[in-house]
Amino acid sequence: MGFSIKDLTYKGNYLIYLSEQNLTGPWFSFKLEGKKIGTLPVVLKNVEPTPIYNMVNTRTGKSISRITLDFNITEYLKNLVQEKRIQSIPLEKKQFVRVYKDIFNPPKVPYINTFFTIKNISDFALKDFSMYFVFDFDINGLAGYDNDISGYDEENDIIYQYDHTGLYGGFSPISKSTNYESCLTNDFKIDPNNMNLSNTLYKGEGEILSALQIEFMTLEPEHTFQTALVLSGGFSKEELIENIKEGKNNAMKHLHQVNRSVKSEQRNLQEEAFIKINLQQAEDCD
Repeated sequence: MGFSIKDLTYKGNYLIYLSEQNLTGPWFSFKLEGKKIGTLPVVLKNVEPTPIYNMVNTRTGKSISRITLDFNITEYLKNLVQEKRIQSIPLEKKQFVRVYKDIFNPPKVPYINTFFTIKNISDFALKDFSMYFVFDFDINGLAGYDNDISGYDEENDIIYQYDHTGLYGGFSPISKSTNYESCLTNDFKIDPNNMNLSNTLYKGEGEILSALQIEFMTLEPEHTFQTALVLSGGFSKEELIENIKEGKNNAMKHLHQVNRSVKSEQRNLQEEAFIKINLQQAEDCD
């Protein structure tokens, strides 16, 4: 359960095709800190099995889709206890971090804008908080998934992949990235011992993925982190850059609308249909 892109095309050409779910979306890392738990490193992929991620509600429209879910800290700690990685920790109440995702995908525009709003509604601090955007592009689908080349445009903070046909796929957040990386898909690794991207690009062609990282230091209780990601394609590097710049300008215009939505009472109400689902283990989200 979480957020991932199954496939993505640009004017009929595949940019993402049959990629693994956990390699097409946002990851998070932080150190969970509190008096009762001490300091615990956490790495979350974009999809995690329930009940680690609890769905709150969803809304799907023609051009805007909204997803609200919780990172269930209580269940996460319970798993650590069961795996004998930590001692049992009694908590007086359930603890959560709420994640809002607002996806703007109107017709006839060459980009997708996705807003991410993370609110710490727990009693714990999220130290050294980082958000990563990870995309395993398959430029031209199966016909060209293993001959991609990567690049990073520092001026516009855009990481991208392309192949010999001249088709490009790339992305950039409206918040300035602190780190970037492209590497062979099987070599990508974020864990408690390696929480920063390398600021290097894979040399040559291959089956590669691209990632950007935003460091936010500490997310205190009741504090919020927000950014938006622009994802696009192009038939040249110049076209890709122009599409993403246009997408960023559009994203800035919708920040007020997104903030109004995440603060609304309806957006924060648990839908009854998800209550039972959240108690189940989702085998397809490993």
